[in-house]
Formats: sequence, C-alpha cells, structure tokens
Amino acid sequence: MDGQIFYNRGVSFHKKGLYDEAIADYTRSIEINSSDAEAYHNRGVAKAGKGDYSGAIEDYHTAIRLNPHFTEAYYNRGVAFSLLHHPEQAIREFSTALESDPDFTEAYYNRGLEYTRLGEDDLALADFSKALQLDPNYAAAHNNRGVIFGRKGQHDEAIAEYSRAFEIDPLSTESLFNRGLEFSRLGKYDDAVADYTKALEIDPGNTDILYNRGIVLGKMGQTEQSIADYLACVEKDPHFAEAYNNLGVEYSNLGLIDASLEHYAKALEINPRFVEAYNNRGVLYNRLGKYDEAIAEFSRAIDIFSEITGNSLPAGGEASTPARGVPVVTREEKAPESKGDTPDIDDEGTQDLAILNLTREIAQAPDDPELYNARGLEYSRLGASEKAIDDYSRAIDIDPGFIEAYYNRGNEYDRTGKVEEAINDYTSALKINPQYAEACLMRGHKYQEAGMSDKAISEYTKALEINPGYPEALYYRGREFSRLGLSDMAMRDYTRALEIKPGYIEVLLCRAKEYEKNNLLDPALADYSAALSHNPASKEPYFSRGILYIRAGRKDDALSDLNRAIELDPGYHEAYLKRASLHCQEGRNEQAIADYTHAIALNPVNVDAYLCRGLALSSLHRSDEAIADLSHALDIDSGNFHALFHRAQIFGQAGKSREAVDDLSRAIDLKPDSGDAYIARAAEYSQLGRYEEAVSDLSKAIELKPRDDSLFYTMGLIHDRMGMTEAAIEDFTHAILINPGNEKAYNNRGNGFAGLGKFNEAVADFSRAIELNPANATAYYNRGIEYGERGMLDQAVADLGEAISLKPDLGEAYYNRGVAFHKQGKLDEAVADYTRALELQPDNEKAYNNRGNAHAGKGLIDLAIADFSRVITLNPHSPTAYYNRGIEYGKKGLIDQAMEDFSRAIEIKPDLAEAYYNRGVAYQRVERLEEAIADYTKTIEYAPRNEKAWNNRGNAYAAKGMYNEAIADFTRAIEINPDNPTAYYNRGIEYGKKGLTEEAIADFRRSVELKPDLAEAYYNMGNIYYNRNQSEDSIREFDRALSIHRDYARAYLNKALACEKLSRIDDARSAYEGFLRSARHESKELVDFVSQRLRDLSLRGH
Repeated sequence: MDGQIFYNRGVSFHKKGLYDEAIADYTRSIEINSSDAEAYHNRGVAKAGKGDYSGAIEDYHTAIRLNPHFTEAYYNRGVAFSLLHHPEQAIREFSTALESDPDFTEAYYNRGLEYTRLGEDDLALADFSKALQLDPNYAAAHNNRGVIFGRKGQHDEAIAEYSRAFEIDPLSTESLFNRGLEFSRLGKYDDAVADYTKALEIDPGNTDILYNRGIVLGKMGQTEQSIADYLACVEKDPHFAEAYNNLGVEYSNLGLIDASLEHYAKALEINPRFVEAYNNRGVLYNRLGKYDEAIAEFSRAIDIFSEITGNSLPAGGEASTPARGVPVVTREEKAPESKGDTPDIDDEGTQDLAILNLTREIAQAPDDPELYNARGLEYSRLGASEKAIDDYSRAIDIDPGFIEAYYNRGNEYDRTGKVEEAINDYTSALKINPQYAEACLMRGHKYQEAGMSDKAISEYTKALEINPGYPEALYYRGREFSRLGLSDMAMRDYTRALEIKPGYIEVLLCRAKEYEKNNLLDPALADYSAALSHNPASKEPYFSRGILYIRAGRKDDALSDLNRAIELDPGYHEAYLKRASLHCQEGRNEQAIADYTHAIALNPVNVDAYLCRGLALSSLHRSDEAIADLSHALDIDSGNFHALFHRAQIFGQAGKSREAVDDLSRAIDLKPDSGDAYIARAAEYSQLGRYEEAVSDLSKAIELKPRDDSLFYTMGLIHDRMGMTEAAIEDFTHAILINPGNEKAYNNRGNGFAGLGKFNEAVADFSRAIELNPANATAYYNRGIEYGERGMLDQAVADLGEAISLKPDLGEAYYNRGVAFHKQGKLDEAVADYTRALELQPDNEKAYNNRGNAHAGKGLIDLAIADFSRVITLNPHSPTAYYNRGIEYGKKGLIDQAMEDFSRAIEIKPDLAEAYYNRGVAYQRVERLEEAIADYTKTIEYAPRNEKAWNNRGNAYAAKGMYNEAIADFTRAIEINPDNPTAYYNRGIEYGKKGLTEEAIADFRRSVELKPDLAEAYYNMGNIYYNRNQSEDSIREFDRALSIHRDYARAYLNKALACEKLSRIDDARSAYEGFLRSARHESKELVDFVSQRLRDLSLRGH
C-alpha cells in the first residue's frame, strides 16, 4: 500500500488534535517509505503536541538528515529545545532556519524569546524588531519588545509597544497586563487600574490580573477595592498564597488584627516557605508588642531566605505569568427565625405570678438548673438584673455546661454595662457550643462597643459561618464595615440581610446612608421610602430622605419631608436646623431665621444655630445682629473656627478690616492649615495697605493649595499694587500654568507687560483672553489702549468700539477711543466720544481737557476755554488745564489772561517748561522783552533741547540789539535741529545787521533749501545784493520772493529801486505800480514817496 495514504490520514488526524492516531499513521507511512523527511517531521510535530519533546527532536534530526535544507524542521527542533529549556541549542536551530530563509518571521521572534531568557536583551530586541520589519502587525513581537524596554527602564517606549500590540489585537490581555505593570512602575496608578480592568473584561477569571490590580489599588489607598480583588483571587484559586498574604497586609492596615493574622496563617499553610508572609506576620507582632513571636517569625524568614539565596536563580523573568482558572462556587444561605423583644417594667422589685410559681418549683427541686434559668429570664423581663444574674449563676453552678445560662447571664451583664463579664460569658457559651451563633453576635457587640473592630467583625463572621441566614449578624457586621470605610463590604452585608429579612428597617436606613456615601442617590431614596412604607410614623426616615432630596436638587420634596418630620416631633431640633439651611439655599432668609430661632429655643447652647442665623442675618445686611449672633456662638465656644471666620467676613464687608484681621488671626491659630483663612486675612491686609503681610498670607495659602490658580492671580494683583510688576507677571504666569483657561490672569499679565513696554507680549495676552472669552470687554479695552500707545489707531478704534458694544457704560472706553480719533484728526468723532464719556463720568477731567483740545483744533476757542475752565473747577490744581486755557486766551488776543493762566500753571508745576515758553511768547508779544528772555531761559533750563525757546530768545535778544547773543541762540537752535529753516533765517537777519553779508546770504540760502516758499529769505538776500550794488542779483531775489508772495509790497519797492539803478525805467515803473497795489499795510509817507517816484519817472519818459 502506498505510504502516502497513511501520511495523508495522519495529517487529517493531526489537524483534529488526535495525536496518537496521527503518530500511528505517520509511523506506518515511514515503515513503507523510510526516506520520507516530511513524515518524520510531522511525526515530530505530533509528538511535541503530546509533550514528548525528546521524541520530537529525534524525528526532526532524521528529517534534517534526509533533507539538510528542511527549514521548518530546524525551526521546530528549536521550538522543542526551547520547551526543554535549552536556549542555546534553540538559538542555533532558529539561526540555521534563518540562514535558509532570511524572511522567516517566527524564527526571528522565537530566537528573540531565547535571547530574552539568556538576558541578551539587545540581541532579543534586534530579533523582535526584525520580525516587525517583516510583519508590522505582529502583536506578540510588539508585546515582547515592550518587555525588554521595561527591563531597560525605558517605560514610555514599553508602554508604546504594549499600546501598539493592543491596537493590533484588542483581545490581548497580555499587552494590557504588561502595560498596566509599566503604568504601575511609573506611579500612574489610575492608568494601571484602567488597563487591568479592561483585561478583566476580556478574561474575567484571570487571577494574576486581579492580584496585580489589588496591589495597585492598595498603593492608591483604596483598601476596600484592593481587598475585594484579593478575595476574588482566593475564590478562584483557594491556593493563591500571595493573595492571602496581601489580604493580611490590607487587613493589618485597617487595624483588623485577627483577620490579618488569619490570612497570614492561611498563606503559610499553603506555602510553608513563604518568606514574605513570615516577615509580614513578624512586623505585625512587632507592632503589637509581641516581640518574642516577632523574633521567631523574622528568624524563620531569614532561615528560608538563606536557603533560597544559596541556590538562587538569576534575576529576571517574563513580564506576564499564566492565568489560573478556578470556577466560582456559590452557597445558599438559610434565614433564621425572628425573635421578639423583651418588655421593660417600671418596678424592679415587682414580683409576678410567674416568678412566684418558679420559686415554689425551685423549693421542690433546688438542683434543677432549668428552673433557675427560667426564673432569671423572668427577673430580666422585670428589669431586676442582679436577681437575674444570681439565678443564672446558680444554674451554671449546678450545670457548668448549661450554655443558655451563660448566654443569658452575658446578656444581663451587657445590660448593666459589665462588658468584660459579658464577653467572658459569651466565650464560655462558645466553648461549650462553638456553633452558638447568638453568643458570637453578642460577643461581637461587646467588642464593637469597646472599639475592637477586628474582633467584632471576626465574631459576626463566625456567627454567619454558623448561621449563614442570620440577618442581625449581617446588619451589625455591615455597620462595622461602614464605620471602617469599607463601603462595598457593608453594602453586601446589608443587601444580604434584606434578602433574608425584607422589612428590616434599621438595615434599610443604614443601606440608604451607604448609598448616599457613594453618591447613589436614587437607590438611597428608594431605601428611605421603603423604610417609611414599613413605619410611616418614624421621623428619622423623613429627615434623612429630606436631606437626600436637597442633595438631589429636589427642594420642594425636601421641604415636604422636613415639614413632616417636624409635625411628627415638634421638638426635632435637627430638623429645624436642616429646614433653615434649605430656606437659606432658596433665598428665604426670613423663614430661615425663624427656624434657627426655634432651634435656639429648643437648645440655647447650640453653636451652629447661632452661627447659621448670623449668616442669614448677614445676607439681609443686618450686620450688627449678625455680629451679635456670631459673638454669642463664640461665647459658647470661644474656639469655634467657623464663627471667627464668618464674623471676620462680616467685619470686612462693614469696612472694619482691623477687627476682621483680629478674628482671622485667632482662626488661623485654631486651624493653621486653613487656606481660606489666610486668603481672607490677605484680603483684609490689602485693604489696610499692609501689602507685605498680605503677600506673606497668600504665600502660606499657596503652600496649602499649590494648585489653586486664583491664589497666584490674587498674589499678582497685590504685587502689581506694590509696583512689583515683574513679580506680578511671574504670579500671573504661574496661575496660567495651573489653569490655561484663566482669562483674568492673561488680561492682568498683559497689563504687566504693557507697563514694562513689552507691546507684543501684552497684545498676545489680551488676544488670548479674548479667545477664551469673546465677551471680555476689559481685554478688548486693554488691547485697544496698547494699539493706541503704539500708534496703531485703526486697531485701537476697532477694539475700543468692541469694548463699548460689549459694555456700553464703559466710560473709559469712550474716552480712549476719543483719544484715538483725536490722533487720527477725526475731531468730530473725538468730541462725540469725549462727550459720551462725560455723560457716564461727569467728573472725568481728562475728558474735559481733551475735548477742549479737540474744540481748539476745530477753532472753537470759546468751547475749548469752557472745557478747560470745567477742568479747573473740578481740579483747581491742574497745571495742564491752566496751560491749555492760556493757549486759547492767547489765540483770542487776551494776553493778560493768558499770562495769568501760564503763571498759575507754573505755580502748580514749577518745572512745566511749556508754560514758561508760552508765557515768554506772551511777554514778547507785548514787548516785555526782559520777562520774555527770563521765561525762555527758564524753559531752556527745564527743556535744553527746546529749539523754539532758543529761537524765540534769540529774537528777543535781537529786538534788544544784542546781536551776538541772538546769533548764539539761533546757532544753538540749528545744532538741535539742523533742518530748522526759521533759525537759519533769523541768524541770517542778525548776520546782515552786523554787516556779515556772506554769512547772512549762506543762512538765507540754507533756509530756502529747507523751506523753498520762504519769501522773506529771498527778499533779505535781495536787500543784501542791492546794498552791495549787485542790482541784477538783487532783482533776481526780489522776483523769487514775488513769485511766492504776489502781494509782497516791500519786494516790489526794492526791486523798483534796483531797476532804477540799472536805468530800467519801465521795469521800475511796473514794480512801483506793484507796490501801490499791495501797499494796504504800508505807511502814508512811503506810499506818497512811491507815488511821487512814479510821476517823476513818467516825466522822464516824456
């Protein structure tokens, strides 16, 4: 028979996982054809499938001997060596496979794994990278490359690899698990928990993932959730020693000592060589002061550790470990029968028929313990505890194994407050019958009352082990779990108790409270409502449900419940307080005050009632009454932080900052870690101008609240007030780093930059504030100011316009837009904006002053004077207003008034150079040259580069005939401004007077170069040429003057004289005629002279 048939059937069996049948067929095929390398190879693969790796290697050897180029055989022989933990041989095989097939992705990947086992991480990384070059979506290669990066401490790179692996294979728990490990190593516990949780959604029963999540939750301080994960581990795998050990650690952290010791013991029962468990138990004994036990535990740990390290394996290992899968087992619990309460009696000595009958029976049978126990119960029913205890004790003396007598005596000791005796009796009962659940419960009560939570929980747990359907044990254990903050565990107990006993009101109320703690408001409301359905006359569920309705925003329902609670108990002090609080929240302060007053009547020493009534009074601006209430609260409790803090706030609102500081200082002494108190005191210090102390308080608040951007913002405002602009900018920057959305910080930092002249930074900050809040009028306003300062007037007008549209009553925006219009020469718009600013700010002297300037620019001198006068009325010490009004008086020719205003401006501001200058001009106009020279000199003293002052003083010197002084002043004006045509012209005049004609002509030439339409310069050059008998040159200059000024009479006259010199009679006659046409302002004598000359020339012509 052809061996191929057996071979093919073997392949089919192989694919179905029927390895024995496959091996049999491959063997039969080999018997028929002993040179079939494929058959040997496949038989090896089947043997490997059964775990027979040595047999597999033999077959691979034969296959390779038959076909030395059999790549898959080399590869699979490498895999077999790997599974036999022979990494070196495996690497050789994978390398040989790669020699024959360099694109063999799996060979690179598996060789990388073997290098990893040998610690050759760089070689492994290279192989994984090569595998990814060949197959970029090879999730396992990404995962293992992440492992190596993690070993190298390259955590970010590792996380990136695991993330890529998870993208490729969203069902890969390994990549999530490993990424969780990396996040944990980086301290990113939230991210780690998220990854473990996601992995558990994929593989819910993976104990390794549960275990690692438990570790991270423990590090995060989430003890309850950590315990839940470890408990899930041991439910899945009862032999998970590490989980028991960690449970011991977490219970120890909670102070549940017995539970901790039990779990360490369980860990060591599973693994008697568990070093960490011995060590942890030793640490716990040490804490408990049990030093001998601690030493024994540490010694055992050291012995085991020494044995291990003497034969230890190299450090390192795979990042993930195989999961364990153990099915979850659930157990049914039975509910116990309910018990009735024992009625009380008023007269302890009362004897009833039952006691008399039992006493007679005891007389007949004095050694019957049952009778003593029964009479003890009757005495207990009547409240005669001592007699009851005596009877229970007699029953126990007769029958030391009488369990009920111990239990009943324990209960009686409990009622009389003898806790230790009660515990001893319950313990005795349990020794007699360890399955006595009621005794466990009662002993748990006593431990709970003594504050021994771990022992109490242990007793309740034992009671439940005895009777899994014991609702009271579940209730009390749930309460203890809740007290320890173990909310989930408490909820489980309450829910189980209600499953057993649905109408258990106390449990419903407790579970509702637990729901509240976890913000599960709807279930909490349901529990309160269920409690009320069982007992509609109970005030507590109404009160508690009312509080919860407040949290849920259902204020009307809350008010209804609180009203009902007060109806049920008109003396319900707490309900009045809570209803008053609700009234306050809703703005019903009068009703709140009435309720607080009622609460105070019920309890005159309730600090909170006075405190809250004081706050309600304050909200109605009844400050004196509010302060009185808060003071009363402090009389009751002088160390009440809140009363001091709120009284300080009211003092501050009333402008009594010193009293506020005193209260806040006392509050801080009481509570040095109150950031709010430091912040409030800083505000009051700031109001008092005590900025250094304000900064100190804010610094302390920042230490307490380092991530509160508002504190840095406030610090910036105070530094700004102190003039410490750079410090303020640093503060605003810090606020922005914490909260990039803090628009006010950007706006104020922009102001700081503006103050330092940093235009670009300021505009950038204002723009960012606008991006964050396009309705921020202040930011538009500030940016508009900056644009205006930089001369970017269109942008300034646009921004200030936007500020006005957002805030139409922003007077400063109108004012500053007026300034921008003013600079643009748009005087009508400027006047309109200044006028609107004054409507909003009638005392804005700057607006009056600038409107006055705008009126002046339009030639409306009287309106300008009126505005400047209004400024002076508002501020009689405004030098600018006097100065500006003086200018306008000068324009009207009211020289005396002008000089008076300039003088007043100088009195107010003695260094106001412009006032000296313009008064000098006024003096010069009325020819008071000495005073003019004095004022120009004073101007030069305060403004040495005022070229106009130098020029005008030169004119005054010239008028006095002091030519040298005049020339010196004109020269200084030219030095200051070499392009000043007036100074050249004036100096040319003085040079001419001194006969320095060349210098004069040079100055006149320079003046007309600078100002080609300066006709007077041409005229004066013509005069110099005339006097030098250079008549042609003089006529040329006169003509130039006349080309500029056609009515220049003197130019016509002097040209006519020059023409006569040259006997150009017609030209002379024409020039004389031009003079007469232009001689409106010339003297009669000069006109008569010219007229005579014309007649003379006419006679000569005839």
